[in-house]
Amino acid sequence: MATVGVGTKSREIKKVFFVSSREKGRREKLKNIWKRKCCNVEGDGGVSTKKKSIEAGSCNFRGRRVIELDVLARALDSCCSACGKALQLSNCQDETISGLGSFLYIMCSDPECGEVNVCTTNKSHRAAGAGRGRPVFDVNTKLAAGMLHAGIGVTHVNALLTSINLPAVGQNTLKAREREVGPAIEAVARNSCLEGLQLEKECRRTGDTEQVVKIGVSYDMGWQKRGKGHNSLTGVGSMIGLSSGKVVGYSTRTKRCALCEAAKRNGKEPRSHDCRMNWTASSKSMEPDVAVELVKGAISAGAQVSVMVGNEDSATIKKVRESVTHEVDKWSDITHAKRSFGSHLYSLQPQHKGILSTKVINHFLKCFRYALSQNKDNVDSLEKNLKAIVPHAFGKHNKCDSSWCGFLKSPTTYKHKSLPLGKDLKGEKLEEDLNAVVDIFVQNSEKLAPLGSSQSNEALNNTIGSKAPKIRHYGGSESNDFRVACAVSQKNVGYSYVAKVSISFR
Repeated sequence: MATVGVGTKSREIKKVFFVSSREKGRREKLKNIWKRKCCNVEGDGGVSTKKKSIEAGSCNFRGRRVIELDVLARALDSCCSACGKALQLSNCQDETISGLGSFLYIMCSDPECGEVNVCTTNKSHRAAGAGRGRPVFDVNTKLAAGMLHAGIGVTHVNALLTSINLPAVGQNTLKAREREVGPAIEAVARNSCLEGLQLEKECRRTGDTEQVVKIGVSYDMGWQKRGKGHNSLTGVGSMIGLSSGKVVGYSTRTKRCALCEAAKRNGKEPRSHDCRMNWTASSKSMEPDVAVELVKGAISAGAQVSVMVGNEDSATIKKVRESVTHEVDKWSDITHAKRSFGSHLYSLQPQHKGILSTKVINHFLKCFRYALSQNKDNVDSLEKNLKAIVPHAFGKHNKCDSSWCGFLKSPTTYKHKSLPLGKDLKGEKLEEDLNAVVDIFVQNSEKLAPLGSSQSNEALNNTIGSKAPKIRHYGGSESNDFRVACAVSQKNVGYSYVAKVSISFR
């Protein structure tokens, strides 16, 4: 495919073999105009029979067009449909632009013939369910797919096209093509999730005769709005296999439909459309609902979610356990746990000004990270090391371990590396408050010890944010779901998913 100037001689165009009565009238009109231009007109209004020679390069169209060179070459080589004479792009008399494609009306180079040949600049196809009417240009459908993949809208597409002197594409044209290619993208996303689930099952399978395979997943919810997202109109939950790293399931929740709202304002029944509104409760309650849907979907595919990694949202795991009959273990996400530990420490700062400084907090965060990383899958050792963090900072080393405590190795010369002046902390109230914070995480040692992570879900949410930016709202139609499907396909398949989508409408 190439972008060429219309004013230059190029090789492309494809004939259209359907001719409506309206089109026949248009051809006759162009033919008569052409014949009048080719004749000498006398002063008294009579027309002589002497013909003018057709001047080459008389095409007055300007600008750039997207043209498939092989299509243009075949169309021009096929010659005039009436007399078989050569066709020249310079004899193009009119053009009907349809998105990035065009219908060109080329007059036969023989003045005696004057046949108008209707040719196209790009390959075309029939939209699904459309048995009649004008074919759809492939390039327009691919443009809609590219728009979804790039995470931009109609305004951004036209800003790019017009800056390089290509015709702008109408909003209705792009929306129609988006609705054509969107279901194909969703089909690719669904199939990739099924393949990811099968791969996860194979990684976790312990016997050949095992009918139901227990799998571990990470789960997280994302909202297409800045901040906490608890008043967002759209949300998407994803479940990713711990062994395969593939998305094994996803689902969206949408709280509005622009078409239904418009019909309601006008007091009319909405026309038949693909309505995506499926939620009316609070945005926060989307998270446990999606989790239950995905866990049940895994069961229907022969997989039991026995381990779920996520943040400390107790409502989600509670609802999941109530909806299934098998046991589901909850692992804490380490990143969320570290962030939560830091938040608890910073909340104590106003009560201990001048003592609990940022440097001191960073010391405790470093110790917390070390305790987690050095005691993976060892619950007892993790509990012991967590309980020793605060006393160690206050100069009490009876709970410390010689494998990491410098005081036990060299009592006379030991100094703290990350505490102010290398000295022990002081203050009974501060020590008591810090121990209370650490005890919260000691009680959850079983959840922390596996060092589970849902960062792959966070990465997917970032990809979704690139397809459906939070500064723009696409949740009023199917567009948001299509863009989420693009992100899931990109995660599971890679960028080659765009080619898979293109194959579906060839």
